[in-house]
Amino acid sequence: MMMSEQVNPEELLQHALQLSQMGDYQSAIGHLNKVLEQRPDCLEAWSEKGTALVNLGQLESALNCFEKSLMVHPTSPYLQYHQAWVAHLLGQYKLAFTGFQKTISFQPNYPNAHYSAGLAMYMLGEYEKALPYLAKSVELAPKSVDSWYVHGSILLITGRYEGAVTSFNRTLELRPSHAEALNNRGQSLFRLADYEAALSSFNQALKIDQNDNQVWFFRGLTLKALNQYKEAIGCFRKALELYEDYAAAWYNKGFCHMKIEAYSQALTAFDRAVNLQPAYHEAWYNRGLVLKALGRLEEAIVSYDQALEIRPEDYRAWNNRGGILVNLGQYETALVSYERVLHLRPDDKLAERNRAIVRKKLEAKRAIQTLQNE
Repeated sequence: MMMSEQVNPEELLQHALQLSQMGDYQSAIGHLNKVLEQRPDCLEAWSEKGTALVNLGQLESALNCFEKSLMVHPTSPYLQYHQAWVAHLLGQYKLAFTGFQKTISFQPNYPNAHYSAGLAMYMLGEYEKALPYLAKSVELAPKSVDSWYVHGSILLITGRYEGAVTSFNRTLELRPSHAEALNNRGQSLFRLADYEAALSSFNQALKIDQNDNQVWFFRGLTLKALNQYKEAIGCFRKALELYEDYAAAWYNKGFCHMKIEAYSQALTAFDRAVNLQPAYHEAWYNRGLVLKALGRLEEAIVSYDQALEIRPEDYRAWNNRGGILVNLGQYETALVSYERVLHLRPDDKLAERNRAIVRKKLEAKRAIQTLQNE
């Protein structure tokens, strides 16, 4: 009687599939283990068990399951792809890439494998290696939204903005509500100085998702480039409501305040930027401009000194520093600043004139001192 109680593996498999469809993955795995005890070569049981483990969030166990299945079916593109994808989910991108390459060797025209290989390279920052896989993916599956989007993202990152716009346009033809593609297309158009088109793209993105600080930030940059400073400030303010530690948003908000001569607000924004990012050169430099405009000359010098500590070759900061030192009557140190400008830019006519003026002031100062000492 005990021998006759063994359940048919086909019935067990079908029951397991039903349990998986119902979301009872743990019970399904129990049945699948029984199937594999009787039929260790059952590809469907291995596949379903691995998938159930993924659905339970047990990724390490799922990876182990698919690796065991490949010992039984070493040339299965299906099992190889899923093993690689679980490795990808675990952040093991090199292992994932190797698995996707094997999948492609088994099934060269499998678009998902090409996409996933490209995605793994993208995650590793190997952008040039990623592009051929993504190009092949969209060739095999021209309606793959994800392939077009990642392809465009890599072109954006690597500075190929026109190609990026083309890829994002294709993404949006397939899925008009793709907010990330609208944002990235806007960024690409911004880099191409097509500001009106960029603004339109950001506006469309915000209709879909108003809580993306990146969209607000880049919309602000676009308005700033169009000299629409008050409108840009509103965008940077919104970006900061969503992420208050956004140093670049504080800096650009400060820059726009400076442009409309709201110097106190500009200073507050620049202070926040350098507190968040102490090596923020442009924030220190523009902070110096604002302090000079507010008549706080000694503090402006300190700000320029900070900027020059970060970037000693900034001739603008040396020149402005020299001008303030002249206003403070510190001609010797002003002369040093102008000498640094001319070391960096030997043909700088303004610095030559300023140096000549300072030398005359020094000569006059010394002449007066000589007379006083007689």
